Amino acid sequence: MLIGISGMISSGKSTLTKNLVKHYQDNCLYLNEYEENDEVFNTFLKWLYSGKKNISLGFQCFVVENHLNRVDRILEEFHDLKMKKNSDFIFLDRFSLEHYIFAMINFENAQSRFFNAYQKAFEVAVTKKQLPNFVLYLDLDFSTFKDRLFARGRAVEIKNWDLNEEYFKVLHQAYQDHFINLCQKYKIDYAIIDTNNLNAREVTKEAIRILEEYKLSSK
Repeated sequence: MLIGISGMISSGKSTLTKNLVKHYQDNCLYLNEYEENDEVFNTFLKWLYSGKKNISLGFQCFVVENHLNRVDRILEEFHDLKMKKNSDFIFLDRFSLEHYIFAMINFENAQSRFFNAYQKAFEVAVTKKQLPNFVLYLDLDFSTFKDRLFARGRAVEIKNWDLNEEYFKVLHQAYQDHFINLCQKYKIDYAIIDTNNLNAREVTKEAIRILEEYKLSSK
């Protein structure tokens, strides 16, 4: 089954994904949000955080197309390995509907023809099989978000913090509501884990508990 690991930037998605892979071992595959050496993605991200204009359509379309192609490949791998769709997992470190959330925030005018073009392309490109069966959403408040962002030390985020603080506040305030609305629209089951006062081990333990319950209910 396809499992999305979702949440705001620095919510602990990658850490949880790695811990789940360690726990489930041969009974799972996983897909990183992006490859560390992806020159195109890293360039777009640098442009975004440095305030470069007129990149939203190009960036958002690249991110979605790249993500969907990688999902298709890992679904093929899951099939080729003869893994069991009702008991084995593919973990997605972020999933396609979240990229739509970023697009809604990153386009300065949500009514613009550029966002309308993106929206139409997104709705055509994303298929049901590329969407997760279930999503774990990692919730955190803004103070915890900031602490974790600085703790992980990604230079492009820290260097441009002052320039992007208001953007991060807008994104954080809107993210969970958009997530819930999109899951309801696309009929995706989800569970929310409040991570504010939990360490990585505790988040992983809770995630495993939820996944095992979901797996039993899906049989």
